[in-house]
Amino acid sequence: MLKCFVNRMSIIRIFAIWAIAFHAVQQNVMVLATTANEQCDNTKDRSACEDPKCPSRPHIIRCAAAYLDTDGNNKLERSELEYAINLLPWYSRGILKVIGSVDKIMAKCDADGDDAIGIDTDMPMTEETCLASCFKRKAFKSAFFPECVL
Repeated sequence: MLKCFVNRMSIIRIFAIWAIAFHAVQQNVMVLATTANEQCDNTKDRSACEDPKCPSRPHIIRCAAAYLDTDGNNKLERSELEYAINLLPWYSRGILKVIGSVDKIMAKCDADGDDAIGIDTDMPMTEETCLASCFKRKAFKSAFFPECVL
């Protein structure tokens, strides 16, 4: 009976030590994450703060403006998007099935219906529908501008 009691006390002590250690590690991780976010907010080199596994939506928007907006009017017209898609090799176009056709992209990203995705106007209004998932942002980046570090 005494041996069983001692084993239970040992288990309780081990659990208590584990819980304290886990809490301390969790607090350190939160401090490090906060510090990293503050550094990213204050740096001019945004590429250092981008997660290559999940590019941020603002990063994708900046890259799309730089690489796909061929006339420089800060809008992605349907023709510019179709042109970019036509430049892709046939096997890369399969990636676009994940994102959708040009019609689907326009429906999700063109908030005002003018057949052009305004970088400054439509993109903020379509945050919930246009390139909302990490998977779609990564697919879009890998298809159109994999080397972009803006």
